Amino acid sequence: MPRFNSLFTKMALLTAFAALMLNFAFFGAFHYYSMTTDTRMRSNFTDYAKYLVKDIGNPPQKANAQALANRTEIYAEYESAEGSWTAGIPLNNFQSKKLVNFYDKDGLSIASAHGYTRIISETDRGTLTLQMSPKNGETSGLRTLLFVLCGMVIVMLFGLLFFIRNMLSPVKKMYAAIEEVKKGNYGCKITHRGNDELAQLCRMFNGLTAEIERAMRSREQLLADVSHELRTPLTSMRLAADMVNDTELKQSLIEDIMSMETLTGKVLESARLGFDDKVIEMNSVDFTSLAKKAAGRFTSMGGNVEVDIRERITLCANGLMMESLLNNLLENAVKYSVNSEEPVLLKLSADADGLTVSVRDKGQGIPAKDLPFVFEPFYRSDTARTRNTGYGLGLSLCKRIVDLHGGTITVKSEESLGTEVVFTLPSELINC
Repeated sequence: MPRFNSLFTKMALLTAFAALMLNFAFFGAFHYYSMTTDTRMRSNFTDYAKYLVKDIGNPPQKANAQALANRTEIYAEYESAEGSWTAGIPLNNFQSKKLVNFYDKDGLSIASAHGYTRIISETDRGTLTLQMSPKNGETSGLRTLLFVLCGMVIVMLFGLLFFIRNMLSPVKKMYAAIEEVKKGNYGCKITHRGNDELAQLCRMFNGLTAEIERAMRSREQLLADVSHELRTPLTSMRLAADMVNDTELKQSLIEDIMSMETLTGKVLESARLGFDDKVIEMNSVDFTSLAKKAAGRFTSMGGNVEVDIRERITLCANGLMMESLLNNLLENAVKYSVNSEEPVLLKLSADADGLTVSVRDKGQGIPAKDLPFVFEPFYRSDTARTRNTGYGLGLSLCKRIVDLHGGTITVKSEESLGTEVVFTLPSELINC
């Protein structure tokens, strides 16, 4: 699942956006209230500013301003047509651009922000400007408080993200469980505590997969039982067919009976692997000799099979299953490339990642719409149906065998260009 498209990422971004908008809303409301409401503190500060201007005099006197500057560290400037003067120590880092004007009446203007204050008194003779800045410790204390608040917001945000991730953990579990179910692991369950909607959804998913698993096992059991019961009447039919005098009819009956016997055998093998619960008997298998033997068998039967094996490979595997795996893959490749002059290529290679086996033909290929379903039991493409060949069990059996050995199998095919089936087995099985 792409990280940006995940539900967690979307909820995290939505939460961060909502927190940002909420902060803006609170700050805007507070700022509007503080700027438009005539509070007692603002009235007192306005009266104080008027007292300061009155103490300096009208017209302003430099001596009075200097005495005021010595007592309060205020910096004063006066400009008029007669001249200008300053009193006090100039404020180097005065934040004039950040000031917010909250009083402007009768020639008196007052602006303040973060402890910085500017008072401007307009008279007929000139303009008096007073500047005040916070003490050294006041600004650092405000900065420390800001850092503390930012830290608290970050901790709260990460705590919220952790809570969201924990709350959405069933979604990720369900995503992984669905992938397992797609692979055929119907026993995969999701464990999640609680009684919220996600917990109920997890329990519904577990119940659904349990029902699917029971249905699949019932289907396989039914197929196995029917196939087993058919063997006895098929044997009787074979004996009866041998007594038919009509040669052509006799041959036709025997071929049909043999076809049914083959089908029941494959169904029984499929059912046996399905109920095996991944517990198989492993032994040492000369896989190189097994592959050459399987290729030689089909070559002797008229097939065109080439082998590309450059080393001897020994596996710790189930020999009968490996033989069935190779026979099914080669049978399909030979069957669906009878009209091709290109040989079927069986290639083996082993490295640190494991054993890779490829069976490639230049036959009729598989339509793209059928590729997602080639490993399903009894599934056959429309092309295979028209030719009336196969039962749709070969690749299904191959996948079960590979899965039981901890490997993977894939099919690549293009219609009219051929098919390549590749399966890999883990390195732990090589030369064990």
